[in-house]
Amino acid sequence: MVSRPARVTLTGICLALLLAMLSRIPAARSLPASRQAGESSYPASSEPVPVSEPADLKQRGVALGLFAEDVSFSYAPLLNEIAALGATHVALVVPLYQTHAASTALKLHTRLSPTLEAIADAIRLSRRAGLEVTLFPIVRLSEPRSPKEWRGTLAPADRGAWFASYGELLADLASLGALTGASRLVVGSEFSSLDRDLAHWRPLVERIRALFSGTLMYSANWDHYQDVRLYELVDEIGVVAYFNLREPDGPSDVPALTARWRSLRREIEFSLASYAKPFVFSELGYRSRTGSTAAPWDEVQAGVPDVDEQARAFQAFRQAWTARGQATPSRLAGLYLWNWYGYGGPASTSYTPRGKPAVDIVRQILDEM
Repeated sequence: MVSRPARVTLTGICLALLLAMLSRIPAARSLPASRQAGESSYPASSEPVPVSEPADLKQRGVALGLFAEDVSFSYAPLLNEIAALGATHVALVVPLYQTHAASTALKLHTRLSPTLEAIADAIRLSRRAGLEVTLFPIVRLSEPRSPKEWRGTLAPADRGAWFASYGELLADLASLGALTGASRLVVGSEFSSLDRDLAHWRPLVERIRALFSGTLMYSANWDHYQDVRLYELVDEIGVVAYFNLREPDGPSDVPALTARWRSLRREIEFSLASYAKPFVFSELGYRSRTGSTAAPWDEVQAGVPDVDEQARAFQAFRQAWTARGQATPSRLAGLYLWNWYGYGGPASTSYTPRGKPAVDIVRQILDEM
């Protein structure tokens, strides 16, 4: 087995060690066509790459999990496919690990997380493909004590120690994002048991703002987004959109699913109207298996492949939120379709639309945002 490079730690804004590792990062969003052979396209200084994204740019996004365990894996083909879909943004998903819900120490897993160098390379490739980058860390449990433990039920034994550990990792990503020109950083995702604790979040977010000048987002779970206080400290509201579209024995045809999404749209837009901030669907996806519209959040493996149910779910979302000619324009500022990583194909039950009928609807959604 090829050993993985050791994790590089950043303290404050001292980036000298990381700069040596990131010497291949281009300063421009894409390589200029006029560059002569042999001419360097890399930055000569250690200054952060400026964020050039227009303030009113819709986020036509696709998520890409940095989940490869092979250290030689290149995300370039997947990123080029995402750009070819019509996406303008990509969320690079970085899994962080802690042991169980009461643990207080987090880390980049030596096998299941990308190194900072791999993240930097994925950002470079994203920008070369013409995509704005959202860095999207998510916390996973390596040894949950029960099936009910996940990042939404964290109960650290020492809350201060947990925030200190999480803050160090987030500062690493913030510094990396500033250096490579990422547009956004998600400061947390689905922390339903922690996202009302502003006493701990406020100093953490202030530290991240000192390191990263781009947009900060918090991504709340679909069943908790109405009860979040952390929204007060960030620039954009994210909602993980795994709302059930039907009961297990209910109809799964497009009209029925569309009616449910239209009802949810009214509820979501009303609930978030008090915030003078844009909101996005930070995750929107459906597995290609029977029953996926009844429990879109269910990541458990297996199930009966059903690419048509996945396609119907995306079509219902399109008709409720993005289809042209709607009487009332949506307040939705963007979305990230979950998740392009994986082989896909008609026999797959995974979330990726790759090689499935849903891919054509995904193109329409991105075009109509």
